[in-house]
Amino acid sequence: MLISDLVAIGKLGKSISKKGFIPFKEFHNFQQYYLQDVFLLFTDYRVRYVSIVDIDDRNNIKLDDKEIMQEAALDGNVQLMLPQEDIERFQQENDLPVFVGKQVYFQQKCIGKVIDSFFNGAQEILEIEDFDGKLFMVPVVEKYLDQMEESKIFLKDIEGFMSL
Repeated sequence: MLISDLVAIGKLGKSISKKGFIPFKEFHNFQQYYLQDVFLLFTDYRVRYVSIVDIDDRNNIKLDDKEIMQEAALDGNVQLMLPQEDIERFQQENDLPVFVGKQVYFQQKCIGKVIDSFFNGAQEILEIEDFDGKLFMVPVVEKYLDQMEESKIFLKDIEGFMSL
C-alpha cells in the first residue's frame, strides 16, 4: 500500500492528557465509525498502523501503543489516515452512498471523476477533478444530480460550478 492510497480523516494534537488521551481534530470527511484501526502519517512521511482503544466525550483518542502516541505528540502534526477502500467499505456498511472514484458525466460526456466528498451540514458535496486537473465542487441535490449508477454520476445544470 502507498501513502497515496490513504485518505486523511483528521490530525492529532501536541499533548497527551493525564488520562492518556491525545487531542484529535477531525477533517471534513470524518465519520465517528472510522475511529478503529488507522494509519498515522508523520511529517517525515513515516507511517505507523495503530488501533484506537478509547475515545473520550470530546473525541480525544487513546492509541494501543503509548510510545507511538508520544512520538505523535512530539511531532505535533500527525495525520490519521485510512485506505480509500476501508472508507468505501464503512460507507457501504452504514448504507451511505459512495461517490469517490466515480466518473462524472455532464451533457452526455465524461468530464472527470469524484476525488472526495463531504457533508457540509446541509448536504453532501462532491469534489470533482476534470481532465485538465481543475477542481470544482457540486452539492448532491436534485437540482444538479440527474442519476447515479454503480461507477458513474450524471449531473445537470452545473455550468456555473465548472466556470468558477
